[in-house]
Amino acid sequence: MAGRMSVAALAAVLATGLASQALAEVFPIYRSDDYCLDTVGQPPKVMLDSPEMVACFNRESTAYVELNDIWATVPEDIQSACYSEGRTKVETGAGSYARHLVCTQRRIADRSRPNATVPVTDCDRLASRGGDSLSLAAGLAMADIDHAKAIPACEQALGEHPKEGRFAYMLGRAQDGAKQFDKARQSYLRAIDLGEKRAFLNLGDLYADGRGVEPDSAAAVNWYRKGADAGESGCANNLAGLYLRGDGVEQSVEQALALYRKAFEHGDGEAAYNLGVMYEQGNGVEADLAAALGYYRKAAAAGSANGQYELAQRYAKGDGVEKNAALAVVWYGKAAEQGLGSAQMDLGYAYDEGVGLSSEPAEAAKWYAKAADQGYNAARHNLALYYDEGKGVPKDPAKAVSLYRQAAEDGYVPSQTNLAVQLAGGIGVPKDEAEALKWFRLAAGQDEPVAQFNLGVFYEEGRGTRASKKDAIAWYRKAAAQGHENARVALDRLTGKKTRKKA
Repeated sequence: MAGRMSVAALAAVLATGLASQALAEVFPIYRSDDYCLDTVGQPPKVMLDSPEMVACFNRESTAYVELNDIWATVPEDIQSACYSEGRTKVETGAGSYARHLVCTQRRIADRSRPNATVPVTDCDRLASRGGDSLSLAAGLAMADIDHAKAIPACEQALGEHPKEGRFAYMLGRAQDGAKQFDKARQSYLRAIDLGEKRAFLNLGDLYADGRGVEPDSAAAVNWYRKGADAGESGCANNLAGLYLRGDGVEQSVEQALALYRKAFEHGDGEAAYNLGVMYEQGNGVEADLAAALGYYRKAAAAGSANGQYELAQRYAKGDGVEKNAALAVVWYGKAAEQGLGSAQMDLGYAYDEGVGLSSEPAEAAKWYAKAADQGYNAARHNLALYYDEGKGVPKDPAKAVSLYRQAAEDGYVPSQTNLAVQLAGGIGVPKDEAEALKWFRLAAGQDEPVAQFNLGVFYEEGRGTRASKKDAIAWYRKAAAQGHENARVALDRLTGKKTRKKA
């Protein structure tokens, strides 16, 4: 890092702390050369020039340099105060580092809040964005805000403190989440008039997404640009995305890179993630996977759900990092808690199959349900299986049918097959062989072997349609070709021939 960062940017960089093993993987932790001797081994058991020892020394020395770069940006009075705090207890290595980090984080956050004299209210607790130095309470995704409680709480707080921009901003967030878009827009405008820069981002998003207004890229650009000029890193990040796509502005990869870097310098995790994507793809820069991974790590540490999910995927697959299912789960969990549907789906699967942790059906069902609410068809399907079997949730075939139907109507082939099975058997729904036939045909036409076999059964037995040995054989043959054993047996029975098993 070159030069001193702004207090707000430094607060964002230090906002993570050392809460888990996963953070130790992404935030530089210097534990001294003794750490390598103690953990890797000491001569003559392990030679100082062994690959393991050299790798450890290199990792520790790199972390030491990175830490010094970070501490160099901390105002001297905060450095002095935190080091003085540290001298009250003799401690070295990771413990000392953790304590200094927590101390610095606390003092930087206190200094970065311009209106700390206004007390924390229910409005803060119910509608705070979190993840930034201006938030006085833990954050909530907009979709997770209890709008019925948050809106009146923020209206009361704003009435009592009419010049406090943060209350107008949080009222806007609560209204936005409740789909009261016109009221949200008015609240964001009031927040901006009161000097609340975070509202620029939300106002730009309303126009970019067309929430309560016609989609208007030019208006979005206008608000994002004003926010970026005011130092709101999210606005710089979103404006960069518009330049990258040429949406509302003339396309410019160079401008996009400059804006992403500006946002990243202010501690924006999403900007770090986007820089990682550009370095991985070689878009506007020379492709550099090591640099991309570095940005993904920084994005994850700064709280970017996309960065956390990307890192989880890397650990899950061993892509560019050593494969580590347990660390993958940690990062899936962090992204899932922020409402990222893909992470919720993968976390549910980890709990379902016991990948990286113990299998816990109830936890799997919880995360599948969250992902299903966001339209993830695989999550709907897996949750339906749980309700079908009474696994992790009370047995409820009707609920299973509802979930299968949602996914089936959205084109998810496994759910089309399972919905047909439920309809054919009258499980959780009145028996309807005609509709079952419709869904079997749809799935079979997309090469789903179970559907092809069942379609063969329907044609052989004349269920929901006229009986047709020819059609039954055709569908049994398709299913058998994909290794469906019951279809092979049925085909042999109808043709009087022995079908060769697939190797």
